[in-house]
Amino acid sequence: MVDNSQEPKEHDVSLCGHYKVPADGVVLGELERINQLMAYGRIEQKIDALLDAFEYGQAGLEIIIHSLHDSSREVREAAYFLLQESTELSAKEVLQEYIPYEFFKCLHAWNGETIMSLCSSISSDWKTLVSVDNAKCNLWDLRTGQLIRTLDIDLPNNDVDNVTDYVNIAFIPDTQTLLIASEGIVSVWDIQTDEIIRTLKGNYAGSFATNLLDKTTISLGRRVHDDYSDSEHPVKVWNLQTGQLVSTIYGHNTAEESDLIVNSSEQFLTIMYCHYKDARGFYDIVIKMWDLQTGKRIDTFNVPLSKSDKTFFPTLSQDGKTLVTCSLDASIKVWNLQTKKIVHIFQGYPPFYLNLEANILVSSVSRADKTIIVWDLIKGEKIHTLQGSAPVAFSTNAKVLVTGGADNTIIVWDLQTGDKLCVLEGHSSQIVDIAISPDGQTIVSSSDISSYFANDATIKVWGV
Repeated sequence: MVDNSQEPKEHDVSLCGHYKVPADGVVLGELERINQLMAYGRIEQKIDALLDAFEYGQAGLEIIIHSLHDSSREVREAAYFLLQESTELSAKEVLQEYIPYEFFKCLHAWNGETIMSLCSSISSDWKTLVSVDNAKCNLWDLRTGQLIRTLDIDLPNNDVDNVTDYVNIAFIPDTQTLLIASEGIVSVWDIQTDEIIRTLKGNYAGSFATNLLDKTTISLGRRVHDDYSDSEHPVKVWNLQTGQLVSTIYGHNTAEESDLIVNSSEQFLTIMYCHYKDARGFYDIVIKMWDLQTGKRIDTFNVPLSKSDKTFFPTLSQDGKTLVTCSLDASIKVWNLQTKKIVHIFQGYPPFYLNLEANILVSSVSRADKTIIVWDLIKGEKIHTLQGSAPVAFSTNAKVLVTGGADNTIIVWDLQTGDKLCVLEGHSSQIVDIAISPDGQTIVSSSDISSYFANDATIKVWGV
């Protein structure tokens, strides 16, 4: 019997009146049918057509890629997941640029957990998250949601109201190393082998900053007992490879609020101290810079604040070169710490969020209003006014902004257009921290980071 399966059918398209099967075996009439359905079909017909298109190689992939911009969310979602199934290079290239925020859902949730800060509680490869619960340090797999292991934490007693007063945790960037400070000792853990590499002794709970150029870690001491006078909160500089103490920095006054920054491209340390002047919350801000190796002070800058200047959230940039303060009249001042000059004055309220790579500052419209402003730090102009609130996180390429929203939601925004990309619902109390992975494919949020928000106590992981 003769096989006529490759012969043209009644409605197939012919080329110049002569039938010819394309080299890749695709029947043009079938692709034309798929294109017609994608243009005029119902949603379910379009999805069926996409499944058929998947069988027609590169030509079918072009139809699927185009459908990522279909007017129907269901069609866009079907196109996205079909591209994920493809092994073609063109599909992989499109997926690298396309992030499906509108399809995000809660993948994992952990209840009753406390985190110090999402920025320091997630490993640099975004595979591991560390949390604290009942004097236990829990390591979670961000991809599967499974508990990897639990590490014991030494606390003064098991009845502490807020574990963050006694413990600090931080991943060392670009490594599988975890620092846990508790009861006067900083333990350096290898999270792959579950072993303590070394211990760094000192009477502090501690907060951390790291300098990857010379593999040091800097611990800003927090006085737990009375072994140090009010003027002797030591800053200790350790070599993480050898465990040796490099230097100890003294000579600064009591600091109820302190930020610790290691300049990533320089060999010095920047510390911001906020010294309270009276019960109304007025205080001085002092910026000091130190040589990491010698412990000698390089520079001191007393920020000249007027009587109207009052800020609960003075913000120091991650490179230690930009400071943001706020006044009672809601004027936001952006300082260049190298020139010690004000470069911009905006209108708004704290907290502030800086992204110097994209030259963006985010502030609140008011203390009560759930509205934020996105400012351009180059032009000194307002870019967007968005119906969101703190906390705020930027994607690595600064194309996406993630904020808190009304009714305990999370909102994802397109920073270029100001459009709302999606709203994530699931928390039952106030969201206090948000982080977004470098590739933008994962969002982590938390509530109840301290005892002030005792309703939800949940960490959630969002993605597709």
